[in-house]
Amino acid sequence: MAHSVVVSMATATRHVGWLLRVNRMHGPDEALHSGRTFARAFPTRTSVSLAPSQITRWETGELLPARGAVRRYEGLLGLAPESLVAVADAMMHSAADGASLRTRQDTGHDHDRDRLYHLLDRVTAADALTGADWSALAEIVAGRPELELYPPRLWHEVADRLLDEMVEAVGVEWLQRQTAMSRLIRHPAAGPHAVARCIAHADDPTSLLIVEPLSLLGDARDRVANQYVLRQLENPAGERALEGALQAAVYKAGRLHFDDQESVRLMASLAALMNDPATSTGDLALAVEAGRRLARQPSYAGAVSRRLPAASLAHHVWTSRRLAGLATAQTTSARIAAAVHSRLAPHTGGVDVMLAVLVEEALFLPDPDRSFAAAMLIGATPYRIPFTQILLDEVRVDLVRQRGTYPLATALRVLTLLGVDTHRPLIHDLLTQRGASETVRQAAAWATPFCGGRFPEQTWRQILTVQVAAWQQNPATTNGSVLHGITFGIGTEHHGGLLADIRDRPDVPHTVRATAACWLRRIPRTGGPDTAS
Repeated sequence: MAHSVVVSMATATRHVGWLLRVNRMHGPDEALHSGRTFARAFPTRTSVSLAPSQITRWETGELLPARGAVRRYEGLLGLAPESLVAVADAMMHSAADGASLRTRQDTGHDHDRDRLYHLLDRVTAADALTGADWSALAEIVAGRPELELYPPRLWHEVADRLLDEMVEAVGVEWLQRQTAMSRLIRHPAAGPHAVARCIAHADDPTSLLIVEPLSLLGDARDRVANQYVLRQLENPAGERALEGALQAAVYKAGRLHFDDQESVRLMASLAALMNDPATSTGDLALAVEAGRRLARQPSYAGAVSRRLPAASLAHHVWTSRRLAGLATAQTTSARIAAAVHSRLAPHTGGVDVMLAVLVEEALFLPDPDRSFAAAMLIGATPYRIPFTQILLDEVRVDLVRQRGTYPLATALRVLTLLGVDTHRPLIHDLLTQRGASETVRQAAAWATPFCGGRFPEQTWRQILTVQVAAWQQNPATTNGSVLHGITFGIGTEHHGGLLADIRDRPDVPHTVRATAACWLRRIPRTGGPDTAS
């Protein structure tokens, strides 16, 4: 996620520049494709037009634009408000010092204080807040490291609201809340409270959030957070808890959060996972990445190579840092990027090198930070639709020919991050065709939450019938994760009647029934179609 160390400040600034340039160069208004014309149209605070060189400096990454400038890009290009700001801000926050886009300071300290109090009042009064509201609140808090709230439980209320809203937020709205929570965790006063609430949500059997609060602990340079992550690695509460703990471990190992004793415990957990044939491909990739980051530290390099030799030799991801061989990843990514660019701008020629890099990071890099950030960047540009179409075609062919070029879970996750529904027919096929492997079905099931579009209730019932039968045939070797993901997807679409049926079924795992019950408690409050009585 974009809540950890992804790139350097220089690289993050170049990514922001690329984001602006691609949206301008491939936007619907051909006149604005010219930098000079765009500069003349660019609103300024004076009567003097913006110099074209300023556009060039922003778009090449030589200079980081302020938040207001990015908003003016959105306005000129007819983009949704905050659509570029949210992605650019998350990219900057992912850099080493947790930076953000600069904000022009036209108002004084008193204005910020008044806005802070106003936003806090809205949080405690349970008023509706947008993602932009959360971004503003977190930015003010982050700019005041000395800030204390009284009573301190206010921090708990803020953190709980943020985590609760992340359950159903999607796209930019989700990204803004995730980045805001990350800023709170890094704050000296808010951090311990935010950590406590993340742990509480992860421990709560009625909570719908498992992966997110655990992975967010990767931002906390906090012993309590360290110990909790290690305990979940040693004795995970479930597959989702293991995934979240591994993500946090990746972030923490890269940031040197663990002391010597904790690092030894981490190595033991990683060794166990790497040498367990039951470890999923996704968890294995995360474990390898955590071990690789730990091995960067000179004091642990030797210990890592001694403790994890079998894994380092048996799994190519250890050396290539990719979910496919290096040559395959680079060749495939360059080919996809060229096809995407050609489909979007068939007469312009040339190659977008940055796009090829981002495709490779999104699809083949096991680093969850950079994979997420790359997908979000592509999704915030006009490349989104042609990339979606080409990737879906590639995945279908890959599945039919059983080449294994694309990690299915990663490809489906990327498609979901792009905010499209074009992969819903593929998900339907994977979940209704009997005989698909547990790995394939699990990838498809967990791609359903937040996937664009909807399945009608009858389609969900068909999927549920097939997957309940599959689970009942061999419950000893499956843990119900497929049914858990399906139930979560049904919940995001608010099919209350079906959720009530799942809650009352004695022939599905307890986790599945509990998830259905959790969603039913939310639906009367949030509303939605097919609401249960």
